[in-house]
Amino acid sequence: MFTLMRWTQEMRCLPVCGSLMTSRRKLHSFLEHLFSQVESITSLLKGAVVAKAFEQTKCFTPGRGLQEFQQEMDPRVNCTKKLRVHIKQDPWNLPSSVQALTHTIAKFVEEVKTRLLLVLLQYTDSEIQLRRDMVFCQSLVAAVCAFSQHLLAVLNQTQGSGREADPEAPDPQDPQEAQEASRRWLEQIASAGLLLHFQSLLSPNLTDEQAMLEDTQVALIDLEKVTFYFRQFEGEPLVANMPMSYAVEGTRQALKVCFYLETFYFSQLPQRLRNGRGFKIYPVLFTQALESMEGYYYRDSVSVEEYQAQINSASLDKVKQYYKRLRAFYLDKSNLPPSSTPKAALIDKLMRPLNALEELYRLMESFISSRRTAACQYTACGASGVGLLTVASELCSRLGATHIVMCNSGVHRCTLSVTLEQAILLARSHGLPPRCIMQATDVMRKQGARVQNSAKNLGVRDRTPSSVPRLYKLCQPPPPDGDS
Repeated sequence: MFTLMRWTQEMRCLPVCGSLMTSRRKLHSFLEHLFSQVESITSLLKGAVVAKAFEQTKCFTPGRGLQEFQQEMDPRVNCTKKLRVHIKQDPWNLPSSVQALTHTIAKFVEEVKTRLLLVLLQYTDSEIQLRRDMVFCQSLVAAVCAFSQHLLAVLNQTQGSGREADPEAPDPQDPQEAQEASRRWLEQIASAGLLLHFQSLLSPNLTDEQAMLEDTQVALIDLEKVTFYFRQFEGEPLVANMPMSYAVEGTRQALKVCFYLETFYFSQLPQRLRNGRGFKIYPVLFTQALESMEGYYYRDSVSVEEYQAQINSASLDKVKQYYKRLRAFYLDKSNLPPSSTPKAALIDKLMRPLNALEELYRLMESFISSRRTAACQYTACGASGVGLLTVASELCSRLGATHIVMCNSGVHRCTLSVTLEQAILLARSHGLPPRCIMQATDVMRKQGARVQNSAKNLGVRDRTPSSVPRLYKLCQPPPPDGDS
């Protein structure tokens, strides 16, 4: 009987003992990981980079050099043996010991970071860095504004406009298909990121516009470090009567832009975005001057045409990389929305617009590799090969890109391109006959965005070349009677 009772008591203790053993194993695993991290950080603090930083900043702290730094650090950081003894003797105070160790390491790391910053400030041209920051800020504002308008249009389309449609008004686009396409785009950016298409009409033969183009190239490199997030409004909106506002945090190396949305819009986002997951942006730049660049040189015997081709070729490679991510997203069955349509038919429907991209790729490669001469002046694209811009815009549109158009002032050439894109969009999605594209473009150039933008910038000189193709010319008045 006594043996049975003892056996019963031991069995009751088994779960407790097992729990203690599990906790002890977890504790030892945590400590081993901690010691490994401490050793890695210590080796960095004793490395050649830190030694060089102390050497180059010794003038700022004459009384504290590398030797004093290491003499103070070694006894306070190399304490793994003390911690192991501490666990056995006084395990209840282990958290405070670990916390003290982390604070000590953070103090030494902060000192090294300060010295590295001083080194960077010593050897960095502050004017160049200021210029880079200014250009990056301008590009980021353009990206945020363009994406927010694109996003609001998609969110409004997802649930419909909320107004009753006119039954007599022809609408070639099925509302259900439009809503489904909007939901797919939201899932797409959540999974594959956002493609941001910059269209440049700058003329690199002009010194100031060449500098603008170079600045834009650097700004797009910085934009690749930006991540977009979404949060729901808590209380009143940050800006009155606006369904969306923004907040920016982080550093140059990892900048976060948070979009605050009203509850109605926030609820329409994919689950992963509502849960706080962000997505990267992938900026690409396609540039083409509106006039022929034959005979102009960029630098180091590189012609302006070759310079433009280098930019466009690199951007086309980035578009192809994004296309691969997008294709993988559509072929992943877990990303497909629930539907009664058979999976194979649904995948075919989703992939059909993407499969048509091969011809656009070939056209883009042809534009990039072709050499334009004055003899091309009377062709459809003109001597400049400006048709590349339209094909690039179509290519990026099929991939769900957000578009930004730029020129030297944002007034004249930009609005010519925007009105052309508006007419093409009407033909692509709203049933405008292709033969009416130029007529619609001329109408939009007489009113709307171009007129309003020009009225706000009356002192800006129009630097649009006189030799631009017909697609980028203002509507000419008819000749007087009797003139040929």
